[in-house]
Formats: sequence, C-alpha cells, structure tokens
Amino acid sequence: MLASFALAWCMVASPTGISTVVADGDLEESSTSTYTIDPAAGVVRVVVEVAVTNVVPDRTEGDTIYSRYYTGYAIPALAASANATAVDDAGRILAVTSEPVTEAPGYVLYQVEFAERLSFLETERFTLTYDIVGVPPRAADPTRANPAYFGFGAFGTGDRGRVNVRVVAPDGLVVDLFGDPVTTSRVDGATVYSADEIADPDGFVVVVSARNDAALDRAAATAGEARFELLSWPGDSVWQSFVKEQIETGVPALAELIGEPWPLEGTLEVIQSSTPYLYGYAGWFSPRELLIEVGEELDQEVVLHELSHAWFNDGWFTDRWVNEGLAQVYSNRVVEQLGGMPQAPGPIDPSDPGSVELNGWADLDLGGDDDARETYGYNASFAVMSQIVDEVGDEAMREVLDAVAAGTIAYVGEDAPEVTATTTDWRRFLDLVDELGGSTGARELFEQHVALADQQEQLDDRDAARERYAELVDDGGTWAGPVVVRRHLSEWRFDAAAAAIDEAAEVLTARDTMVDKAAALGIDHPDGFEDDYEAVEESFDEVEAAIDEQIETFDIVASAVEADGRDDGVLATIGLWGTDVPALVDEAKQAAATGDHERARAAATDAVDIVDEAATLGTKRLAIAGGTAFGLIVLVTVVTVLIRRRRARHRRAAAPTGPAEPLEPAAPAPPADPV
Repeated sequence: MLASFALAWCMVASPTGISTVVADGDLEESSTSTYTIDPAAGVVRVVVEVAVTNVVPDRTEGDTIYSRYYTGYAIPALAASANATAVDDAGRILAVTSEPVTEAPGYVLYQVEFAERLSFLETERFTLTYDIVGVPPRAADPTRANPAYFGFGAFGTGDRGRVNVRVVAPDGLVVDLFGDPVTTSRVDGATVYSADEIADPDGFVVVVSARNDAALDRAAATAGEARFELLSWPGDSVWQSFVKEQIETGVPALAELIGEPWPLEGTLEVIQSSTPYLYGYAGWFSPRELLIEVGEELDQEVVLHELSHAWFNDGWFTDRWVNEGLAQVYSNRVVEQLGGMPQAPGPIDPSDPGSVELNGWADLDLGGDDDARETYGYNASFAVMSQIVDEVGDEAMREVLDAVAAGTIAYVGEDAPEVTATTTDWRRFLDLVDELGGSTGARELFEQHVALADQQEQLDDRDAARERYAELVDDGGTWAGPVVVRRHLSEWRFDAAAAAIDEAAEVLTARDTMVDKAAALGIDHPDGFEDDYEAVEESFDEVEAAIDEQIETFDIVASAVEADGRDDGVLATIGLWGTDVPALVDEAKQAAATGDHERARAAATDAVDIVDEAATLGTKRLAIAGGTAFGLIVLVTVVTVLIRRRRARHRRAAAPTGPAEPLEPAAPAPPADPV
C-alpha cells in the first residue's frame, strides 16, 4: 500500500548549506565518517576523522601583519545523537558543544574547540565520536535506533573529492540502502558499505535501514482459526496492542464481508518495520512467506488493507489494480464498521502526470521512482473498484468472490457451474461482475480507465458475442447455454463462441420442429435432448443428429396417423377386416414418445402398409364371395360396417389421444368356399 505521507528521509537528506567553520575564511577540509551499527547496545557508533588546514595567508598592510586563525570546527550530525566526544591527534580531549540547525530540522552542529589556534598552513587532525540513539516510534524525526531496527542517514563533510563515508553492518542484520551508490566489502564478520572521494559531499546521503529480527518482541494473536505472531520493536507495546486489536476485530469482519473464510494456513507474521516507508509504502504483504510488514504508525486502514491481501493477492487475481482496488474498498468498509474514519478515493483525473490505464499499471517495482504513477494507480484502482462494488452490492459481490475462490465459470448454465482453468484476470473479473453481480456500469469503467488501447477491440468483440449469447439463451427457453459456448465466452475466444452459437441455433431450430411435430401427434418428445444440448463441450453433431432422427420418426408416425384416417372406400373397409390399424398407430406413438425409433417405425410402417393394401385385399374377398346369394348378404353387411366405421373414425379424430371406441360385432365372414 502506498504511504500517505512523503518519504521522510528524502526531505531530510543531508544538511546542505550549513557553514562548517567557526570563523569566515578558507580551509582545506577532509574527513572519513564511519557509522558502525551496534545491535547489542541499540545504537549506531559514529567516528568522524577530520583534518583541516588553514589556507588563508597572512596579509601585510604597512608595518602590520594580519593573520587569520581558527579556534574550532563544526560538524553536522543527526539530531537524534548523543555522547559526543573529541580528541586530537596528540591525544588531547577537545571541548564539544552542540546547537540545533534551524534551517535543517533533524540536524545539530557539533562545535569542536581546538586545543590551539589554527594558523596559516597549520593542520588540525582530530576525531569526533558520538552515538546515534534515535527517537521514539512515531516521532516526526525519522531516525530510529533500537536493538531490532536502525534507520538513519549517513553522510560526511569536507571538500569535493576529500570525503569518505563508511557504514559497517555486523552479520545478522538485514540491510537496505537508499540514495547514493556505494561499494561493498567484507571485513571481520561485517559488511562494509563505502563511498570514497565523494564528488559532491553536500548532496551525498545514504539512507540505511537495518533489521535485526532476532531482537523483536513477540506476541501471539488469533482470530477464529487464523493465527498470528506479532513482532514489534523492543518496548513498543503500544504498536503491539494496536495491531492485535485490528487483527482480532478486523479479520472476522473482513471474512464476513468478503464471504470467504481466512484463506491462509499456518501462522502469519506481522512485523513492525520502517523498510516499506523507505520505498514509499505504508506496508506490504507476502502470502508465500506468510509475512506482513507495516510501519510504526497506528493506522487502522493500513493494517486492515494488508490483512485483506490474504484474500486479494495473485492467488485470486493476476492484475495488480484489481487486488489493490479490492483491498482498498474492503479495508475501508471494515474501518467504517469498526467505527473508524474510512478513506474515500479522489476523482480520476486523466490529465494527471501519472495517468495510466490500470492494465498498464505495472507490478510493484521497489527500485522504481515513478511516484506520480503509483499515486495515480492506487487512487484510480480504488475509485473504479468502489463504483463496481457499490453498484453490485455486498451480497452479489460475495457470489463473485466465491466464484473466484472456487474457480467456477462466469457464464453459468442450468446446473452447478463448471470449474474453469482460466485465471482471474481483468477479463474474467469483468465477466463475473456482469454475469453474477449484475453490473451494468463496469463495462464502461473498463473502457475508460482499465483497458489498454489494443484491448479496446476485445471489449467490442465481447459486446457482440454477449448479445448473440443472450439471444441464444432467450431462444433456448428452458434450454440453458451449452458448455462449449459458455467456455468460449469465458476464455474470450469470441470467434469460436460465434461459431458454436451458430451451431447451437441450428439445434434449437431442429428442436422447435421436433416439438411442433410431437404436438401435432398429441404426444411428448423423449427426455434427454435438453441435457445433451447443454452438455455439449465440442460438437453439436450428435445431439443434432439425434433430434433429426426423432423428427424422422415423428414423420413416419404421422404418415401412419394419416393412413389411419383415410377413407379408401368399401373395398378398403372389407380389406381391413381382421386388422387393428388404430392399435398399431397408438403403439407407434407410444414408442416415438419414448425414443424407441425401431418399434415406432415398425408399427407405423405396418399400419401404413395395411391401409395401403386394404382395397386390394377387399377386392379379392369380394371376388371370392361374388356370384352367390350369400354375396348380397355380405354386401349389405359391409355397407353397415362401413357406416359405423366412419362414425368411429370421426370420434377418434375429435379426440385423438383418447381410447378408440369399440366397433359393434360385424356380420360373420362368409365361408372360404361358399356353396
């Protein structure tokens, strides 16, 4: 998280412009300043070896000789210093006094009095020693010195090319240096950082941040199942108590608001450290190391922001702006819940010197110096995410974040959402807040503030694909979007999605034809087509072929129904004696309704064949019966049966799904060989 205050050491730097001599005049000045960190004592031992030569020549006016001499020398030092002593090269102890530097707060001048006057061409060599003792936590002066942490600026005084600075860090310390370049060497179990013959001593400073975590005070904290270890500077119980309270109250509140339990296993260390400050940040979080570092300030939002990164990190989202924006939103909401003073984002200003599309806001670069871009990125991500979360609402955002945690697809079908291997980048996040969150404003925000120039076309392609998908879902009715379409959309493969939508639309057209044909027959179509359609992961060929087969079966059954309703005359009626075409038609319908194509088609074909052959068979029967007295009886009987049959068919046509009305017994058939 970006620090909300300026980097203090950048303001303090070195005390340029301070006069380093007691009397006006010229001196040749050289020095070597050695800063040795002493973890056991919790101080930095400073030794400044100085040599000054008076180069102001005597001046003669008449009989008078004027000589300029010096009685002492002033050396700048950090104000958080003490125990200053000085001794010259003859072993004499020199008087040392200090006075603040009004034009450079945070500094003092140590005035070293010479044992003798320093006259022309004379050189005074002496050594000043003092300790940097630091100031208490949360003081305005950034200098810190305690057994666990040292933060100070190292510099020197003297002429150009005649100043050397050394920083000695014993083994066991973790050291970060900022400012002017130095060289590194190893001496007697310590690392020595050196700058020799400094060209611009007045502008030179090395900011040192040295940690000795072994000396930190430790305390435990818990929040439900989450476990923490607090590591604070020795004696800073105020910071320790404050952070513990934020953990115990803030972590449960974050988990409830986010809708996901604490996601980390193991004990999370929360370390008091000024190192983030020196990089321009108030704190940072490493989920892999189970480590949070936050500064000494008692800032509720900073602590909760870093704790929220237990969820909002690259394990969930790949884009920095998404993680930082969500961390800002949720930490400030919890601050408000706990009665604190939440922050709000400022307006997004495209003319800001640090303006950048959020997808171009690079990952954290601790070596970078683009403070304007960092400031813009944090505020813009906060502003964009605030608008999205406010629109979507807490409950729907919990659904969104649950899908992120579970890795489930944004475009959900009828059943439980599928798991996707797609990482949650800005594209998947947009899909989730649109599909699950119901957002209508996120798309415009992404176009204005998120997408790079070459990503704008992707947003347009997405719009077209989503519009066609919505039409497909609408046309599908109870048939939800197929897996293949939803996966292509989720992966932003819009050409593939369009092709799949075309194929799916053809299936729905065939389905509608099938439904209409089933309705015309007064039956249902078989179950399973809907599930098969929705489950398609690659090709619709099989499900389309199955529907086409069902349509073909319905057509064959319809031909049997048509045949059963035909009136082919008396001869056909005679030929139908001894058959039961309606029963075959009913059997065909029942089989077709269950998808038994073979049985349905066989029964329907038999029915059609019987009806088609009935007239021929009736003619044969009459030919056999003709020429006898009995033939007249048969003819009368046939006419009677025909009339009744027509009535029965009329009743079946009025109620096609009801049971067929039984026919009255027909006259007995004539004997095969009438006499």
